Amino acid sequence: MYYEVRIAEWFSRKSLPAPGTSSFLFGGTESSLPQSVKAYALEGYAQNPIVFACANIIATAAASVKLELHTYDAKGDKTVDVSHPVLTLMAQPNPAQTWEEFAIELVAWHRVAGEAFILRLPATGQPRELHVLNPEAMDVKGGKGGIPTEYVFGTGEDKKTFPVNQLTGVSQILHIKTFNPLNQWRGLSPLSPAARATDIHNRGSAWNSSLLLNSARPSGIVEFTGTVTETVLSQMREYFKKAWSGTANAGNVPMMTGGAKFTALSHTPKDMDFQSGMSEAAKNIGLVYGVPLPLLTMDAATFSNMDSAQERLWTETVLPLLNLVIKKLGQFVMPLFADGKADKKTRVVLAYNAESVPALEPKRERLYKRMKDAVAGGLVTPNEARAEMGFEEMDGADQLLIPGTLKPLDAIDTQPATELAKAMKASGFTAAEIAEALTPTLKAAA
Repeated sequence: MYYEVRIAEWFSRKSLPAPGTSSFLFGGTESSLPQSVKAYALEGYAQNPIVFACANIIATAAASVKLELHTYDAKGDKTVDVSHPVLTLMAQPNPAQTWEEFAIELVAWHRVAGEAFILRLPATGQPRELHVLNPEAMDVKGGKGGIPTEYVFGTGEDKKTFPVNQLTGVSQILHIKTFNPLNQWRGLSPLSPAARATDIHNRGSAWNSSLLLNSARPSGIVEFTGTVTETVLSQMREYFKKAWSGTANAGNVPMMTGGAKFTALSHTPKDMDFQSGMSEAAKNIGLVYGVPLPLLTMDAATFSNMDSAQERLWTETVLPLLNLVIKKLGQFVMPLFADGKADKKTRVVLAYNAESVPALEPKRERLYKRMKDAVAGGLVTPNEARAEMGFEEMDGADQLLIPGTLKPLDAIDTQPATELAKAMKASGFTAAEIAEALTPTLKAAA
């Protein structure tokens, strides 16, 4: 059978040509458009600590959730299944990876390249394996109506083509991408808007390292005694250009002859606001990735803000990404597990258990307190509060409870209130005092 043929038997991933240069920028202040995914992977994820931390924090968090299957009936009532065959596939997507490893690779590619590709095997029938493919080796052939005609993976003779159904968009390849205003067929990497900040941070780190290797000596000026010809000046300029330019020569000490005198400047990286620029670059990278600064640098972290930073990471970055990835995965594999006997009035979706996320516990506590106060204040019914918190409804909990008694409205006996009001009036209490002494429902009865 086709699915028994391992992925390595029908293609091999050959090394791809290296990008033209090592920088994100095409020199100076020109365009910061990406040269290749490999440049982003190398200079961003593999070399920059802030980019690595951002992508790794998001990917690890997303991979920690527990997958479930939710079935909704015609009334909208939900049942949870944790033993469906699709969950067995997700627990071990392929022989080499668990769900956690698979999800980390998937999300990491999405955060580095702005897109991720998943291959399912075999080509027909229920999938038995899922593999994350390298986006740089994938070519998307555009088609009409926003649907690609095919996906081509690999290089040279090892190319493998995966056609796309032009009516349904169904393919053996799942493409999860970010919005890209420059190319509707490919995702936009977060490193594209963060390219300048990443370059600044990388070059700043390289400068610091080279400066330390050269005994942390600053640059200086050269003074000449007497008249100096243009030829000598040109030679000196060329010497300094070769011996001092670039981060590799930071802090070099020149050797002067012929009446030239070198005077070291007193400027330090701090004088040049160097560290401030590095910090600003780190902030911009974290901003693009949606990772709060306290999770990236200890300078901004305190015991009081770490919990709120974790909650913000999940609510603003991880959960929206999970909603996209899990929904797309469900649409990719769930139809192939349908047996044709399912009730058309029911809806089965792949989902995750947000209650298993420890970082969201403060949010759940606030919701619990808010719903508890709303029930105690007679604003919502207990079942409405339970539905808001994700719990099933209970019998007899569909009525508003009266504040002060926590009893349903129709359970209040109004006769004693009437007698009490009459007795208080006969004893000399004013109408205002009587109204203040009774609950709202008893006031109406009185």
